[in-house]
Amino acid sequence: MQERSERTRARLVGAAAELFDRYGYAEARLGDISRVAGVTKGALYFHFASKQELAAAVQESGCLLLDETVLALRRDGRPALQSLIDTTHALAVWATGEPVVRASFRLGRERADGQRPVLNYHLVCVAAAGRLLARAAEEGALRRGVAEDAARTLVAGMIAGIEAAAWSGAPYPELSSCLSEAWTLVLRAVAEEEAARGLRTAPPPGPTADLDPTVDLHPAVDPGPAVGPHPAVDPGPAVGPPGQGSRAVTVSTVSASAGSLSSR
Repeated sequence: MQERSERTRARLVGAAAELFDRYGYAEARLGDISRVAGVTKGALYFHFASKQELAAAVQESGCLLLDETVLALRRDGRPALQSLIDTTHALAVWATGEPVVRASFRLGRERADGQRPVLNYHLVCVAAAGRLLARAAEEGALRRGVAEDAARTLVAGMIAGIEAAAWSGAPYPELSSCLSEAWTLVLRAVAEEEAARGLRTAPPPGPTADLDPTVDLHPAVDPGPAVGPHPAVDPGPAVGPPGQGSRAVTVSTVSASAGSLSSR
């Protein structure tokens, strides 16, 4: 029974992410979310008392996605700067194709007026990057005279650029290429020459099965009847099942995702 309840909750979070990403918080309807998730409105209210609670759950899933990725990279034993580079490439994949992350960013932008939830996903990503930069400094990988705050400002700008480019519709291959070039310049400015020599600025090559665990945030569901048009909102293509086009937690899928994203 508990497993079934957890699956239902995950379906609702996935459906909410799809619709928050597409329509925004104000225009996403609870009735449409329950229909896309393939559950009753009563089941939705059993798990979430309000749309605010559902939005908070979406953002919590976005944070889990990021946290699990960083933890997996740490377990992999790679240098902190390489972990940071790979994390930004994972963000590029998610920002162009993962509804939970796209919705987390959008909810933070649209509800920055003090309404709950007020989690700023951009700042969550910047904080994670800052922790990796602090580890890089401990490893002696930062160039002498480079302040951590200055390096953090550069990386925060890169993260903002990823979000903005993805939101404007930049395809993943273009975004990935620009991110790799940006890292080449940033490493010249902030990294010790010896530390930078062994780093890869491109996305991780091939599937790296050693990056575990992989958490499926979006179990496949039957979306039920198509979502009807929203007033004053272009509904775009029909909403598919939560999980369609979603990305796994670890960066093991970054390279493998490039082809599927570019073909959309």
